[in-house]
Amino acid sequence: MAFCMSIFLLNPHSSKAESPAKTQSVVGSTNISIVLPDLIILHYYSGLTLNFEEFSSAEDRRSADFDVQWNGDAESTSQLNDENTEIDLPDRVSLQLPNVWAIRGLSPSGNAKVSISLNNNVLTSGSSRIIIEEGEGNIQIEDNAGHSGTTINTSLKGITSSEATIGNVRITLNFSETTKAGLHTGGQYKITAETI
Repeated sequence: MAFCMSIFLLNPHSSKAESPAKTQSVVGSTNISIVLPDLIILHYYSGLTLNFEEFSSAEDRRSADFDVQWNGDAESTSQLNDENTEIDLPDRVSLQLPNVWAIRGLSPSGNAKVSISLNNNVLTSGSSRIIIEEGEGNIQIEDNAGHSGTTINTSLKGITSSEATIGNVRITLNFSETTKAGLHTGGQYKITAETI
């Protein structure tokens, strides 16, 4: 009996059943709110060079008869003048500059106001001048979604580059004071984009 007792004392747990470990857990849920500020990104070119196509024309006015005196004076009823030297080359050209600006961002309405104005409407090369015409229809912004004018409201579709709103600029150039070929500089327009 002393032998059995000594076995029991050496292994006191041998007669008890193993009890499972008790676990406890608690759960807490956190609501997240995010406040985003108005955000707008404008992509634009700080410099544009417009290279017009080369143009040459030889206009045959058929023939002309001259009455010549022995002192060298000559007269003709068929003389070149303002009326018969006109060709199909306008002195005013309205052109669209495609995809020269883009915006992306966030606003409370999901829209932005984009406007254009002229900082300087005269390009010069010495005494030769090219005038950018001012006023509605002569200088305007377009968003490729049917909105055009000096100021438009257009969509802001988010901040990713693939969702940018891309647009054009339309300008009217007046060449009535242009007397030289070559580079004319100094014209400048400004695009302003605002969240609304």
